[in-house]
Amino acid sequence: MEIYEQSKSTTKTSLQSHMTKTFLWMFAGLAVTFGVAAYINSNNQLMYDIYSSSYLWIVMMVAQFGVVIALAARITKMKPMTARILFFAYAALTGVTFSVLGLTYELGTIGLAFAMAALYFGSLAVIGFTTKRDLSKIGTIAIAALFAMIVYSFITMIFGLSMNIFVYSIIGLVVFAGLTAWDVQKMKKLYYAYEGDEQMLNNLSIYSAFELYLDFINIFLYILRILGNNRD
Repeated sequence: MEIYEQSKSTTKTSLQSHMTKTFLWMFAGLAVTFGVAAYINSNNQLMYDIYSSSYLWIVMMVAQFGVVIALAARITKMKPMTARILFFAYAALTGVTFSVLGLTYELGTIGLAFAMAALYFGSLAVIGFTTKRDLSKIGTIAIAALFAMIVYSFITMIFGLSMNIFVYSIIGLVVFAGLTAWDVQKMKKLYYAYEGDEQMLNNLSIYSAFELYLDFINIFLYILRILGNNRD
């Protein structure tokens, strides 16, 4: 009985260690994003150089898309250091695009949106970690809904159609509620699937951190749009 309890405790500690590492990587990515955004926003000449170049935006979009594909397709084969470099490169590129937020929203609004996003994200992470229900079906539905939202946003942009930002953002928050809880649960499943393979767990820690980073960023943006729209 003592041996069983000791083994169970060790496994639990290992999972906690893996999850702690994953969330720390996620927070580090967020720190890079908002740090880069704040630095660029405080430098008027740098802001002008970046936003006056349409080619630079195209390069950044292609680079971000390439990082997503590389992490998704090669995460099981690449070295942990390569995965970390790609993750932080993506976070820095996102920081460049986020630098414009300081021109669109007040600093207090951005801070409030971040705090609300942290609370919302944290609640969903707890649900994803503690629930015994399989969230795979919810995650699949959420991904399908996200693709539908992306297609809808492109259609409205191409044809110049009006969009209700408030309703669109609320739907987005519901979609990412499902994705966040699912990604946290998926992190647990991946840990148990590769338990004992330290290199793979290191890679998966970065991959899960990247997924959770994307969840948080999108939640933050939707909340920011709601707050900004209400203050117009």
